[in-house]
Order: sequence, then structure tokens, then C-alpha cells
Amino acid sequence: MPLLFFYLLVYAIAATGNRTDKYSESRVKHRFAILIPAYQDDDYIPYTVKSFLQQEYPIDCYDIIVISDHLKPETNRQLAQYPITLLQARFKKSSKMKSVKAAMSQLQEGQYDIVLIMNADNVVDTNFLEVVNNTYASGSNAIQTHRIYQERPSNVSILNAITDEINNSILRAGHVNLGLSASLNGSGTAIDFTWFKENIRHLKDDDDEKVIESLLLRERIYVEYLNNTHVYALKNSGKKKFYTQHSTWIKTQYYSLFTNIGNLPGAILSGKFDYADRILQWFIFPRTILLGILLLFSFLSVYFHWSACLKWWGLLLTFLLTMAIATPNYLVDSKFNKAMKAIPFLAAGMIFNMLLRKKK
Repeated sequence: MPLLFFYLLVYAIAATGNRTDKYSESRVKHRFAILIPAYQDDDYIPYTVKSFLQQEYPIDCYDIIVISDHLKPETNRQLAQYPITLLQARFKKSSKMKSVKAAMSQLQEGQYDIVLIMNADNVVDTNFLEVVNNTYASGSNAIQTHRIYQERPSNVSILNAITDEINNSILRAGHVNLGLSASLNGSGTAIDFTWFKENIRHLKDDDDEKVIESLLLRERIYVEYLNNTHVYALKNSGKKKFYTQHSTWIKTQYYSLFTNIGNLPGAILSGKFDYADRILQWFIFPRTILLGILLLFSFLSVYFHWSACLKWWGLLLTFLLTMAIATPNYLVDSKFNKAMKAIPFLAAGMIFNMLLRKKK
């Protein structure tokens, strides 16, 4: 248990180091296939499309491909007016990977150099494709950009933003600063098109970025992280969506762990330390649940196991210090303290929701 918290602390501290995203400007303008799965995202998808149409990158060097899944007819009519490729689908059981696979099946080998996977509520700066292109031209075949939640009107949206930034610090910035691969988050992710086209056939319809990660790391493909290249997420999740989303993340995390754990000894012995690190990473509980567990045992130890009290309170303080280091200053505002007080209740609700779904 103490090693787990030491692991998080080391990467949180490493994330504070300065590192530039800048790569030399490439004379070659690689071709992008920008995939935007849109499931019932009628309120956001037009902004995402407009954001990419305003890029400084040559318009003939990228195609915007929107996979419309259960969008309203009026939204489809609006999208059809833009210079994009609109693929319409109505899957009985929708998933992001199913939409991505459907789009990739329409694309030919060698048609593009880079596939860029976005969410339907993402907007980017006008130099976004230029920066990704320069990074790819430098030899990076897998690139993760920095997602930021732009609007934070509720406790849930604030906690989502904090969780995402803590992950950005520990799982991405901290890792690349120590020479290890960044973790993918499935939004603003750029991958070599040829590799992705070849490997997507190994993916199931309900797989996510963790499966893509494991395939990349098995082949020793380094995942670069562009900390200063932002993807702005517009959507705000309510409590119900928060519980469902986090339950799904936990399920996929431990599915990834159990399907890869047998490869851990071989990864270590063969020097695939990025892959070994990722498998160990999947052992860790989500931070919200971890904090709830620490608070529970810290208070219980005071009354029922005094000799263990110092241990649990020491771990709790170490964890809080780690989270404080990993949380960027811009999120610590007047709403921060109120959102922090909601964590135990959200953690309890998440655990209850998981147990309820398991019974069903």
C-alpha cells in the first residue's frame, strides 16, 4: 500500500518540471483523418467542426469525418452544409470504438498519415494541427494532447476537471518528464494512420484507449504528451453521467489489468518498461474512491485500531499532498473547497452505483 502512494507522489513531483512541447517546424504537411464520433451530441458537434475548419493548417491536408450516431435530422442537415465527410449510423448498442471502426473501414491504406481521434464536444486552437504535425514529423507515432474542461458550473464538473488534470499531471506530464510514455485519454489522440489501420481490427466494439495503449506499448511505440497543446471540452456531466462514466472506466481499467497481467514478467525481462509501468498503473483505484477509502479507514482506526492510526493518517496526508501537487493552480478558486466537500458523497454514490449495476 505505501508503495502505491509513493508511485503517485514521484510522478506528481516529476510533472512540476519544465518541458517544452516545441518541435522544429516541418516542411512536410502530413495528411490527417480527423475522426469525430458523435453520439447524441447535437448541442456540441457544430462547434467542434467549426473549430477544425478554422485551422491554420492547409485545408487540403486534412479531412474531417463525423460519425453521426443518433443525431437529430436537423443536426445532420446542418453538418451536411460543411466541407466534411458525414457518416450516418444508428447502432443498436452504440460505442465510440464502434464508430471509429466504422469510419476506418471506409478509409484506404495509405490515404492518410495521421489519424486524430476527437470527442464531439472538443474545440482546439487554430495552430493545433500544425503542432501535432511537427511532433509527428519528429518521429512520434503516438501523441496525446492536453484536455481541459472549459466550463465548470457544478461540483461534478469541477471534480471532473480536477480528476482529468491530476491524470494529466501524474499519468502524462510526470511520465514523459521521467522518460516514460504518456497515458492516452481517448480525446485529442493522434496515431500513425498505417499502424492504426492495421491494428484496429484487433479491437472489440466495447474496447477503449487502454487497449490501444497496450498494443502500442507492446511494440515499444512511445506515446508523446503535448502539455501546452490544449483540447477544450465543452460538455458538462451530471451526477448520473458521472457515476455511469466512472463505473465504465473502472470496469475497462480492470479488464485491461486482467488481460495484460500475465505479460508483466515478460515485459520487465524484455525491457518493455513502459508496458510494465502501465500494467502496474491499472492496479490503482480511481482517485475519488481511493480518497474515500483512506478517509474511512483513517477515522475508523482512531476508534478501533489505534496502533494503525498513524499509518492511515500518514497515507492520507501523503495522498492529499500528492493531489495538491498534481492539481494546477487555475482550478483552485472559490468553487474548489465546495467541490472538495462533495468528494466523500460522490465516492459513496459511485460505489453504490457499481454494486447496483453488478446486481442487475
